[in-house]
Amino acid sequence: MNFSNITLTTLMAAGLAAFPQSTSTDQILQVARATWPGPHSVGVVCDYSWSKGSIDAMLDSLPPGSNVYVADTRPGTDIGKASGVLVRVRPLYVLLLPKDRLVHDGSFYAAKVIYRMNQCQIPTLATTPAALAQGAWAVMGPATGNMLQVNPTLTGYIETYGTPITPLRQNAKKTNVSTRATVSVIAAF
Repeated sequence: MNFSNITLTTLMAAGLAAFPQSTSTDQILQVARATWPGPHSVGVVCDYSWSKGSIDAMLDSLPPGSNVYVADTRPGTDIGKASGVLVRVRPLYVLLLPKDRLVHDGSFYAAKVIYRMNQCQIPTLATTPAALAQGAWAVMGPATGNMLQVNPTLTGYIETYGTPITPLRQNAKKTNVSTRATVSVIAAF
């Protein structure tokens, strides 16, 4: 059975087929919550000074106790370093911010981040079909008509780690669950 069919069918059964209009990343983060229960470690490559408001807005959409690792990059030449930072951190998934100055869906720098994450078998989530065309694992948001789109070419490493609804990676250690996600900014420049 095709991975995208399994995921879409399971998410529809969980009541996630239609999401209300919300902020740009809320819908794909709801998909992440349904796919990976429990606290998440989320990677983001962005210009933090530009995207701090977007990151703060998404914190309430993450499960309590989650950690957001921001690889802060300003010049585009540091995208490789930023991707390397996330590979060392090993987040559960990487989220592209649709309005970041450098690493937004469809940008040259987003393609570089997605490519590196796919090499390391870390799924990338985004909000537009442009990111799906670049190799993101799944996208959902206003630009997709609020419909989940899953990349059918990434079934190879998904099968390596189990069924789509189980976590691809377990969180390494259990911690006391806080009420809100926390942000750790790691400078990549």
